[in-house]
Amino acid sequence: MASEAFRAAIPALRQSYQQSDFAEIPAFMPDDVFHSTLRELEELFHHQSHRREVHIEQSGGTPRRFNTLARDVIAQGSSVIPAVFASPAMRAALEEIVGEKVLPVPYEPEQYIATRLHETSDVHGWHWDDYTWALVWIFKMPDEGHGGSLEYVKDVPWEPENPRVEEYVATGPVIRRHPAAGSAYLLKAGSALHRVSPLSCAAERMMVCFSFASTTDLEDERSHESIQALF
Repeated sequence: MASEAFRAAIPALRQSYQQSDFAEIPAFMPDDVFHSTLRELEELFHHQSHRREVHIEQSGGTPRRFNTLARDVIAQGSSVIPAVFASPAMRAALEEIVGEKVLPVPYEPEQYIATRLHETSDVHGWHWDDYTWALVWIFKMPDEGHGGSLEYVKDVPWEPENPRVEEYVATGPVIRRHPAAGSAYLLKAGSALHRVSPLSCAAERMMVCFSFASTTDLEDERSHESIQALF
C-alpha cells in the first residue's frame, strides 16, 4: 500500500532522510483514499475524541493541548488506517528510505493514534517517541504563519529522568518543516527531540501518527507512561 508518487519519490526521500532524519512524502495516498479517510476521521473526532490539556513529566513537563483518538477507536472506525499500519508493502517502502528493517511496534496503543489541534495555543510540546520512527499522515494543516509546524532537533538522547529539553532546544539547531495536507512525513522520532508548534489562532491541524520499531527497539523493555497519559 503505497501510491505511485510515493514509490517514484523514494530515491529523493532516501537522500532527505540520510541528511536530516526526515522525509516528506508527497501524495502519500491516492486522492480518493485520502478523502475517504478524512471523512472517517472527521466523524470520529466529532463523536469519540477526548480533549487533553496536560504536561508530561517524562519530557520535562512540556505541554499537550489537543484532541485525541486512541488506537482502538480508530481501528473500529476506519478501514484504511489499520491497513496502512499492517501493510508489508508500506514497511518495505519505508525500509528503502531508512536502509534498515522496519517493524510494527509491539505495544498496540502506540501503533497508530490521531490528534487534532484547533484552538488558539494548542500545541504538542517537545518530546521524544518511544520507538525509532514516526510516520505522520497530514489531513489538515494551518497556514505556515499560524503554527502547527514540525520542529525538531536531531541526534539528541532521551533520558526521562533528566530530559534537558531547554538545553537541547537552546543549543539546536532547531529544524522546522511545514508539510502539506495530503502528504506524510517520516521522522526518526526516537532520537529527535520534536514538537508541533503552538497555534497562533483558531486554525486546524489533523494528523494520524503510525509508530514503527527498529530491531534494536525490540531488544529493550519500553515504558509507555506518556502515551498512557494521552490516549
